[in-house]
Amino acid sequence: MKFTFDKGTILIRGEARVPNSTWDERSKALRAMALYYRDIVDFLKTSGLEFRDDVLNLIPCPELRSSVVLRDYQRQALDSWTANGHRGVIVLPTGSGKTVVGIKAISLLNTPTLVVAPTLDLVDPWRARLKEEFDTDVGVLGGGERDIKALTVSTYDSAYIHAAKLGNRFALVIFDEVHHLPAAGIGT
Repeated sequence: MKFTFDKGTILIRGEARVPNSTWDERSKALRAMALYYRDIVDFLKTSGLEFRDDVLNLIPCPELRSSVVLRDYQRQALDSWTANGHRGVIVLPTGSGKTVVGIKAISLLNTPTLVVAPTLDLVDPWRARLKEEFDTDVGVLGGGERDIKALTVSTYDSAYIHAAKLGNRFALVIFDEVHHLPAAGIGT
């Protein structure tokens, strides 16, 4: 069995049936939305099935280490997120340091990361903070820029537009102002 990334989906070739997939007659293979990638990998590992995973094409990443020190409540939030397999939403009051928790998460995973913010006004502060914290160039996607790096900050609209091409390039995605995420699409 082999699976690959294809325009925001996972194409699965082989005999086994995997969860969250449907038959795609055009490609003569199973297809699943990319958001189920980890569930598919977990299923195949648990099932003991042999497979070749050609989904991820991560951007080469420099060492991303941060010296930020978390407050107790920030550490609890990050620990809960970690205990949940590095998935979930961290909810803290305004001004309580969610950005710092995000920076610590990037440092913890040390992996290519996309930070998605709802407006250009929030992209610039994120870019400056990441550049300062990790002492590395930070890419921007949005506002006419398309500079993709291991650490990239994007607007929601630009991330949406380019998801089919960039969906397998980052192992961590941080959504700032996550309450904007359920919007139907661009401009909503």
